[in-house]
Order: sequence, then C-alpha cells, then structure tokens
Amino acid sequence: MSQSRLLKGIDWTVLILGFLIVTFGIMNVYSVNPDLGVKQLIWFGLGMVMILILIIASGNNRNFFEIYSPVFYIISLVLLVGVLIVGKEINGAKAWYRFGPLSLQPAEFAKIGTALLIANFINHSNANLKDLGFIGKILLIIAIPVVLILLQPDLGSVIIFCSLSIALYREGLNPWIILAPIILLIIFLISIVQIPFYVLLVFGFIILTIALLILAFNYNQNVVDAMHGVLIGLSIFFLLLIGICYLVEDLSETTRESFGHLFPMRSLFFSEPIFFNTTFFGLIGFFISIIPVLILKLTEQKEINDSPFKTQSGLAANVLNFSIIASIVLLLFASTVSFISPIIFEKLPKHQKERVMVLYEGEAKYRDTSGYNLLYAKTAIGSGELYGKGYNQGTIKKGRFVPEQQTDYIFTTVGEEWGFIGSTALVIVYAVFVGRLFFIAEIQKNRFARFYGYAVASILFFHFFINIAMVIGLFPTVGIPLPFFSYGGSSLWGFTILIGIFLIIHYKNSQGFI
Repeated sequence: MSQSRLLKGIDWTVLILGFLIVTFGIMNVYSVNPDLGVKQLIWFGLGMVMILILIIASGNNRNFFEIYSPVFYIISLVLLVGVLIVGKEINGAKAWYRFGPLSLQPAEFAKIGTALLIANFINHSNANLKDLGFIGKILLIIAIPVVLILLQPDLGSVIIFCSLSIALYREGLNPWIILAPIILLIIFLISIVQIPFYVLLVFGFIILTIALLILAFNYNQNVVDAMHGVLIGLSIFFLLLIGICYLVEDLSETTRESFGHLFPMRSLFFSEPIFFNTTFFGLIGFFISIIPVLILKLTEQKEINDSPFKTQSGLAANVLNFSIIASIVLLLFASTVSFISPIIFEKLPKHQKERVMVLYEGEAKYRDTSGYNLLYAKTAIGSGELYGKGYNQGTIKKGRFVPEQQTDYIFTTVGEEWGFIGSTALVIVYAVFVGRLFFIAEIQKNRFARFYGYAVASILFFHFFINIAMVIGLFPTVGIPLPFFSYGGSSLWGFTILIGIFLIIHYKNSQGFI
C-alpha cells in the first residue's frame, strides 16, 4: 500500500489542534502544580497507548465499533453499578474507583458506551426518530446510565448526556422534543426569583408574538393551521391563568404566606395587587389571541377574492387539533413547572440553592460559601488584563485562592497568566476544533459514523461551553472539566478514547472508499 493511501483519512487539522490543546493544558496544570503537570503528561501518554490498542484490536474491520458497541455499553454499566458498591466517596459523590494512588471515574466512559450503542441502534434500516416507540427505546438507553450516575450523585455528568440531543436532532428528532425541556428549565429558573403569575404572562405573550409574526409573513396552509391552533390554545391558557388567580385570591392569608413569595399579596413591579394585574393582562392576552382566529374564520367564510387568506381556506382538522392539544399541553406543563419551582427550590440543600442564587445575586453575597470559587476565579481572570502576568507568574494562583484550580477552574490560570489574548486564542482553537469535528461527522457515509461523530463533537462542545460559563459566572458550579485541559486521568483518557474511536472510524471509512 502506498504512503499516500496510508495517509488517506487522517485528519491533520483535528490532530494538530488536539495536540495544541493538550500541550497548552499540561503547561497550565504544571504552572499550578508541577507534580500534577508531570502526571498529566503520563496520563496522556497512557491514553495514546489505549488508542494504539484500539487500532490493533479493530484491525481491518470497518464495523468493529458498531459490532461491539453493546459490549462497550454493558461494560460501562457494570462499572457504574460497581462504583456505587465499592467506590470511593470524594466531595460527597461516590463516583470513583480507587486503586492505591490511582482513581478512575466510570461516568467518563459511560458517555462513550452510550453514544456507540445509540449510533448502532440508529444505523438500523427500520430506525425512525419520528416514531415515539423508537424514541422511547433511545431514551431508555440514555436513562439507565443517567440514573446510575444520579445515584452517585454527579449532576455535571448527567448534564453532559443532554448533549446527545444535538446528534439525535441531526438524525431527524423533532426539535420540539429538545426545545420543550429547555423552555421548561428556563421557566423553572426564572420562577425561583420572580412571581410565577408574571413569568407565565410574559411566556404567554412571547408565544403570542411569535405566532402572530408567523401568521403575518407566512401563507403556507399547514403553518397557518398550526398557528391557528396555537392561538386557540393561548386563549384558553390566559383564561385558565385568570381562573387560577381567582382561586388564589380566595385562599386565606395564612395559606398564602405558607407558600412564601409564590402567591404574594401585592406585586413586586406594579402598585396594584397581583389579582388585578393578572386579570388585566390576561384579558388583553385572551383578546389578542382570539381576535385573529375569528378574523381568519370570517375571512374563510366570506371568501373575499382579494384576501391573501383565501389560499388558506379549509383548515386541516388534524393539523389544527394537534396544534391545539400540543400548545395546551406545553402551556400547562409550563404553568405547573412555574408554580412548583419555588417549592422545589426551597427543599434543595443549602449549598445547591446558593449555587443558583449566585447567578442572580452575585458571588459577593456568598463569598464565604458557594460564591467563594467564583469570586476569586473572576478576580484571577480579570487581573490578567490584556497580556497576562506571564507563565508561572500568577499571584492569585500562587496564593492558592481558587480551589480546584488544576481541574474545573483551570481556565482561571489561563486568564491570569495569559491574559485576554491568551484566553481568546484558546476559545478560538476550541471552536475550530469542535467545528472541524462536526464537519467530519457530517461527511460520513453511514448513520453510525455520522451519529457518533456528532455525539463526540456535541459532548466536547457541552464540556467546553459549560466549563467556561461556570468559571465566569454564567452557569452554576457543577463540576464539569475542560476537555483535554483540566487535570485528571479519567477525563483525559475518556476524551482521548472518545475522539480516538471517531478518528479510527473516519480513517477506516475513508480507506474503504479509495
């Protein structure tokens, strides 16, 4: 085989960028703690050995990882079950195996096994992500490791499993199945600090505005039918909101006080009571929702020749009914989430509540507890200014003010010692690295390789985005490492194997098409 053919399928862009990130990461870990920096280099070397073993094991079999994906998945589940029994508890989570000075976190490898098995499942000819039964089977594959990880508990790793939704969307998953939970999560977080009645009113008006804009600029029959149903659902929603407010108004003051700020006597923003505001704005929302529906129906019945709505006559009953039911279900879920969010929040442990409240009230208020890490992380990053203080010259780093600076908060070292320019350069390299992985995934010739490639890129993107957001105060502290950068053998091996498998698959597929 010629040398050019041997090199066919090797993506040098990914390899070069990956080695740049790893090298820069080891340098920064070494700056924080020289001993750990040396260990990190050893972990990376062992990771390369693991990749070599996978290359030898797969041989010339292009379908090796697809065939043995159930084995990878089962092994990851066995490791997750075992860690609950014999694992070492660290920082309140029983998530680690301990072998003398070495420790292993099986959750890092569960991501690989889960992504491989779903890729195998989706590659079948009868796979259909429009079928609820098939979607249920996919969710079951994800749910088993997620439940086992929650029992540790390790919320950070659980969040990363949500990244698989991007790969599922690429293969045909309805975007609303992804967007609906995100919308509900946003409503949950806002309702913690704002009055649920007002959160729901604003949410209703946002949906109403979007629906009216779509109606104004779209004459497609199915789209108009769907928006027609959404408007009917919104009109029912606004009436229900007013009705709930009536019921709350009849509760005793003692009952309302027992719910804290959930049902306060008066508004935080308006001088009038909540009852007046909800009724007033709810009626406005109801009339704005129902009037376009009546106009559409009237226009259809009169069949005005010059009306742009004439092409939309004869509303399709199935589309209309589905959109009504779907919008009502989503709005009811949103209402339930909004009203129970303050109650759930009050039952959380104190440190978890503080981690969320840091986002709203700032880290200074919690500087002695959950805001401590973020306070000094921001201080370290800001002190680096434009060019940084220089390699191994970080004063905040040397003072050990930032806990876990070699792991989850390693980006603070970059900000302090390499400044804004160094931090920006790292972000750009990561963006190009992940973008290139998405590109390679898209050009794959079969669904197994394409889904797994998208899963790899999505997992890395979630890790990168959440870690940076966490360090600068845009996301609660959840313990998610920066890929190929944070110190830790398990995470480094996990990322190396994760991306190594994809590059092996890509190489073998490229060789097969020569």
